[in-house]
Amino acid sequence: MTTRNGRRLVRRVAFRDCPERHAKLTFEGMSVWVRQVRSAMSFPFAGAVFALGALSGCGHSRPVPDNGLRPRILTNSAVTLLGRGPQNELEAALELAHDYRAHLLRASDFTDIGQDRCNDGWLRAFPRDSTDSMREATADLVDKFEKLIQAYAVDAPLDTPEGHELLRTVVLWETGIERPKWDVWSGKAGREAIAAGLTEEVADAATGRCSVHARGDTAQYVLPVLTGLSLPPVHGVTTRLVFGDRGLSALRTRYWTPRDVRDSSAILAYTRVSAAMLWKEYAVVTVHRPMEHRDGAALSTSNGGGTYIFHRVGTSWLLLVIARSWG
Repeated sequence: MTTRNGRRLVRRVAFRDCPERHAKLTFEGMSVWVRQVRSAMSFPFAGAVFALGALSGCGHSRPVPDNGLRPRILTNSAVTLLGRGPQNELEAALELAHDYRAHLLRASDFTDIGQDRCNDGWLRAFPRDSTDSMREATADLVDKFEKLIQAYAVDAPLDTPEGHELLRTVVLWETGIERPKWDVWSGKAGREAIAAGLTEEVADAATGRCSVHARGDTAQYVLPVLTGLSLPPVHGVTTRLVFGDRGLSALRTRYWTPRDVRDSSAILAYTRVSAAMLWKEYAVVTVHRPMEHRDGAALSTSNGGGTYIFHRVGTSWLLLVIARSWG
């Protein structure tokens, strides 16, 4: 395999840290991406293990009581200032989300980061952000967009066809099976996104073929409590689904039970969607890829993570922007 067997994409869209334990976030300008070389033999595990859990980290950790109230993030005066007339709060909030999306589409362009014949995909960048103040303005807009979705999605159900499709999109992207398309203006051709995590396609010097790095032969997922979520079968990859914190506990037990307690080299690596929030045709998803010791303590390093904003068109979830990533 070539030395391009791994990638870290590091961006900054806000000066803040995600409170997820041991997930130190390092941010750079949104217009800048940084690739770091990572050896194919860096991680002592064969299977790709994935965990999607209850909201934690950057998301809300507790359900909101069903008292019929919505968080008021737009006051009547704010609606008036937006020039939207006698609309109610939810209508104004949705139009504001549309405005945010339109601004991001106008301000961005795509960067082809491919440097060999393998599929590196496309990265949405903001080339006109040529000054610190312009970068901060874009970062602030993405931050407000994320908070707008979170505020109105806080009590929205995830166990819906749209929620299932959202998680299916993220899981397939994380495993390197199917990448999402970037959100674009209506009528424009979509572009395939960059790879997530360690699943980029790399050239195998021995065979001359492109292969997906670190997909593994087994993918295990811990999902929020859902009913009937299905994933398409993938040749050569076994997929197992478990649910919630109990599922994550079972995953840990299954991994550690057959291993010698004296084996200090054993590491459990998995991916967890620690926040998945859906509102109308917008969603925010935060992914963490921790690495753990036997006692469940996270290593000081991890396989990174990211926060993504998606936009639904029809039945498909399109990637609007990578709000932040770390690794």
